[in-house]
Amino acid sequence: MERHRDTLAPVPGRRRWFFPRLRSRIEPGATIRSVGCYQVGRLLGKGGMGRVYLAEKVGSHGFSKLMAIKVLPKKGLGRRAAEMFLDEARLTGGLIHPNIVQVYTLGETRREYFIVMEHVFGVTLLDLIERHTELGRRVPVDFGCYIIARILNGLRYAHNKHDREGRHLHIVHRDICPNNILISFRGVPKLTDFGVAKATVSHVDDEREVVFGKYPYMAPEQVGRRGTEPRSDLYALGLVMYELLTGCLVHEVGDTTMLLDELEKKSVSPPHTVNREIPQELSDIVMKAIDLDVEQRWESAKAMREAVETFLLKNFMFPAQEDLADYLCDLFPQAAKHRWW
Repeated sequence: MERHRDTLAPVPGRRRWFFPRLRSRIEPGATIRSVGCYQVGRLLGKGGMGRVYLAEKVGSHGFSKLMAIKVLPKKGLGRRAAEMFLDEARLTGGLIHPNIVQVYTLGETRREYFIVMEHVFGVTLLDLIERHTELGRRVPVDFGCYIIARILNGLRYAHNKHDREGRHLHIVHRDICPNNILISFRGVPKLTDFGVAKATVSHVDDEREVVFGKYPYMAPEQVGRRGTEPRSDLYALGLVMYELLTGCLVHEVGDTTMLLDELEKKSVSPPHTVNREIPQELSDIVMKAIDLDVEQRWESAKAMREAVETFLLKNFMFPAQEDLADYLCDLFPQAAKHRWW
């Protein structure tokens, strides 16, 4: 049987430092001791300026737990980027919900900031969509709805989050996209990466000057620099839901000019006209979410989630976590191995 330690991947021979503290870079084989003891393993991914590693938290009497560590180098880092990274850690540290990736602690070395978080053994929603495309299949309607409903459950919690003094934090994720939705091999969808989220406790929030998020999923008010609100997240999730159910990206754009042009001129075909397996009732739910007029969208994540769940019940669809886990085992060879971890 494969041990947990083996999943961290072999570490090549490396130079021994006489003064270990001078070797402060977080990389495979390193050990972090500033906030506990973490043995850093293989690289899980990187994007922008940061990297994410698999790591093992080691405790006394043989205690061991696999985690993920998100790292941001300090060298060449501007104040804005540093504050946004620290904001992400401070904000998500207080978000405790089964459909949001848990953040445990924030730390730093001489060279880098890092966030220790839950590691999700699974795939991104983008992986799921691309796997279906590869197989020439569509995502089943019931599983697509189940995934979106669970993410809406996490969004409802984030949108309504209050601090310990009872102040509403007014959190808006601002970067909902298939890459930021994870699905564990146990069948649990989770929202991650609040790196550009805004809240009343954020130190960086200049939406009138800088556009945050990924262009294909930005709401009109977001790309137009008019400010975002919770319904901006629902718009982005509506575009994700459209893509999940049809396999088609609504806006294939690479900058704000292209997106603004599409929003002005392009007419979006309802999902049921693209995928005949989608009932019009479900198609209407998606189209309401991606209405260009913010006032015509679902009023809250709860309202949209209830609409999706009502659709499932009316159509005698009862997807469950175990069913989704079974389905992932059919799609991904590695799912069966990691499902019971």
